[in-house]
Amino acid sequence: MGNAKNANVWAYADVYIAPVDATIPEGGADFSNEWEQVGLLDGEEGITEAVEVETEDLYAWGGVLVATTHNNFKLTRTFLPFEDNKAVYDLIYPGHDVTFGDDGTFEGDVNLPDLQAKFKIAFETRSGDTIKRTISANYAQVAERGEATENATELAKREITVAIYPTDPDSDGKSVLFKTYKGKAGAPADGTT
Repeated sequence: MGNAKNANVWAYADVYIAPVDATIPEGGADFSNEWEQVGLLDGEEGITEAVEVETEDLYAWGGVLVATTHNNFKLTRTFLPFEDNKAVYDLIYPGHDVTFGDDGTFEGDVNLPDLQAKFKIAFETRSGDTIKRTISANYAQVAERGEATENATELAKREITVAIYPTDPDSDGKSVLFKTYKGKAGAPADGTT
């Protein structure tokens, strides 16, 4: 028998970015000022996750399948911000010299981006007072700067795909992709109130 508490439709979502050395909030604690919110996201497209693994089938004489190798794991997440703000420009054009006003204005130079820029990234979905977070344990990089759309019938948006890089293996050989939490917003890591 299934458990409906394990299934969710999320009412809201946010993406945050921060420097690689930023502190990851414990449990449902608030993000510190070192985390920038990407802003309004395309809710219809949502946040999509893709996993790529290279496989190769190995056969013995006579065409008998003996084994399959699985190598080169890659995890990406794609989202579409609606806003032109500092966090979005930090993702699309890292190293830019653009300043942003509180009233939606901006001015400055868009430089050739640093394509090797690294950052921490956090994905948060919310419904009521329940949140679900996945925060990069190591770092992320923009893997693809997709199309930017500006037209007369819909909000301007950009497609951003980030690759999540795991930590170095620990003494048990485990590499961590994400720190994750699902529970009450503002709750400490141990779930107590």
